[in-house]
Parts: sequence; structure tokens; C-alpha cells
Amino acid sequence: MTPAVPNAGLDFSGLDFAGIDPGDAGKVCDAIARDENFHGYIPSESLGFIVRNYRGLAALGALEPAWLDAYVHASHFDSVGLDVPRAIFDACDRARLLALKPLGDAVALTQNGRITLFRGCAGPVHHMGLSWTPSLDKAIWYAAHHAEYYDLGNVAVYAATLDVAEIYCRLDHYDIDLIACPSDWWRVDVPANEFRLDRRR
Repeated sequence: MTPAVPNAGLDFSGLDFAGIDPGDAGKVCDAIARDENFHGYIPSESLGFIVRNYRGLAALGALEPAWLDAYVHASHFDSVGLDVPRAIFDACDRARLLALKPLGDAVALTQNGRITLFRGCAGPVHHMGLSWTPSLDKAIWYAAHHAEYYDLGNVAVYAATLDVAEIYCRLDHYDIDLIACPSDWWRVDVPANEFRLDRRR
């Protein structure tokens, strides 16, 4: 059910508010009408709401800030798969993403518009998600941390080289994450004794 909206200038009829309290849904609509981030009004439901409505939210100009918050605070995307977050990033206005979360000095040393990024993984299956780092040290630490925290084996680091223009934005909730979806990657030969948590990050 779509809640009544005081601001009649915007059409929220295409949004799916299933499972969201009507009062909170009204707050979401009010925030969108004020061009404000609505994530804080429905923090536990924000991810599902965006997954169901990202195209409509993009049309309303309300996608980018809330999606970045929902993405950062999501523990995993097992319920939706990795293609959905990529589709949502693709639906975002790239200029607005970069205005909200610029790349900064993370790409300062790139040459010819290309950059090599790294991703640390652990466990029986390695997913090439969207979070990458320009630091090999940090990627090794991420793999070691993931292995210790979840009691996993099979640690590895992957590398990918891509155009800087392919990077969606930079997040820094815990550390520098460059959000990208490389089409090709390869495994880096890292000695087993390098996967330790006392690495500099």
C-alpha cells in the first residue's frame, strides 16, 4: 500500500512499501520530497526496499545516498545475489555517486587512466564482489581476517586491472573500498605465511 503523501508534486505510486510500517513509509516519502536521504527512517528495511524499487528511486532522484548507506551496512547479499547490487550501482547517477564518495587520492598514482585493484577472499567459494582495494597488503589482511573471524581456510588474493572510469565510487566505512565490477581477474601468488593479521593497513 502506498501511503498518503503531503507533497503532491511527486508520484510515489510505483514504489513497493511492502513490509514497511505506514508511518515509516510516510517519512520515507517526505524525505524523498525534501531531497534527503531516507535510509535512516528504515535502516533495517532499507536494503530490501531499494532492491524492490531502485529503478523508481532512480527516476525520483532519490537512489544514491540511501543506496550507499544500505550497501555499507549490509553484511552480505546472499539473499539477492551479486548481480543485483551491480544493477543498482549501474542505475545510479555516476556523477552523483562520485560527488557523494569521490575517489580522492586512492587513484592518485594511476597512469594512463588504468589501476590495479586487489580483493582478499577466504572459504570454499571465492566471490568476486564489488569491494576492491588498491593495496595488496590490505587485501591479504582482509583474507586473513575473514578466515579467522569465520574459521575458514582457502585464503587467496585476486587482482584486476581496469579503467579508473569503471570505478563507481570510493567507500571508507572501515577502510578504503573502491567499488567496481571487473570483468577479468587473476589469482595472486601469495605465500601462506603472509596471511596474518599483524600486517600494516
